Amino acid sequence: MLSIPEIATQLIDKTLTNVSENNSRTIFLVGSKSVGKSTLLYSFLEKNDQPRETLVVEYSFGRKSNQKQGIDKILCHIWEYGGKLETLNNVLQSTPICGKFFFCIMVDLSKIKNIWETLETCTQVMNDVYSTTHNSPELIIICGKYDLFKNYDSDIKKFICTTLRSFALLNHAHLIFYSSKEAQLLRRAKDMLFNIGFGNCIPIKEKNTNYTKPLFIPKDSDNWESIGIPTATIDQVKVRHMSRIPPNAVNSNSHTVMSSQMHAHPEATLDSLVAFKYNELRNMESLDIPIDYLLSLSA
Repeated sequence: MLSIPEIATQLIDKTLTNVSENNSRTIFLVGSKSVGKSTLLYSFLEKNDQPRETLVVEYSFGRKSNQKQGIDKILCHIWEYGGKLETLNNVLQSTPICGKFFFCIMVDLSKIKNIWETLETCTQVMNDVYSTTHNSPELIIICGKYDLFKNYDSDIKKFICTTLRSFALLNHAHLIFYSSKEAQLLRRAKDMLFNIGFGNCIPIKEKNTNYTKPLFIPKDSDNWESIGIPTATIDQVKVRHMSRIPPNAVNSNSHTVMSSQMHAHPEATLDSLVAFKYNELRNMESLDIPIDYLLSLSA
């Protein structure tokens, strides 16, 4: 007689066998901290509650009837990563992919010194994890907080847009500007998610390359002549960008480890929760084994 885990494994294997691009999609959303990833997903999924901070990774899904298949449903799996980008590799390797796969990088246009690092880190990890698999994702770059970026100096806006367009062109990525505070951009971003989650991907008919307006450029529809710079490699684009907008200096004190037990996690919020639980254990009258001894075993 099969055990419960064995039965569950068989059910999962059977489900995955029947998965296809027609009835299953996967969206993985990653990027800058506090750029509005959760707000965008809540709006897309029509959740009315207030978005909460994503500590590491959260899963949600959407379901829609498939008109071609009658009673069959299209299931869209959505993974949102809110942890540090340094640990993204481990999360991606353990994330199940079902059907057509979309990898969405969300950058904060109001923090221009972090744009390149976010793009480079996320795409590098994506390429490292999926370069040898059949689940090669379609890349989408979502540039959030356009409501703040649009008030920047015209020359800076043009320069940033040139960098973003060059990066998207070299990585065969879709590029879209977004703001949760502007109804038209919110609707366009929601429509994009709906199309990749349940429809026929991103429509090519809508396009804007004018840096004075929100960019919307489907993949492989841009060119160097339109961007306005000579054909370049990714390294040349990086040098050009960094020469004018260097990244923020790294604070060496931020890497100091105060205690191996208190800083076993890459997130400050998780560290505080661990410390709180350890203090609870120390105060338990029924605990016979000293907690300090247990902590020394994991040192």
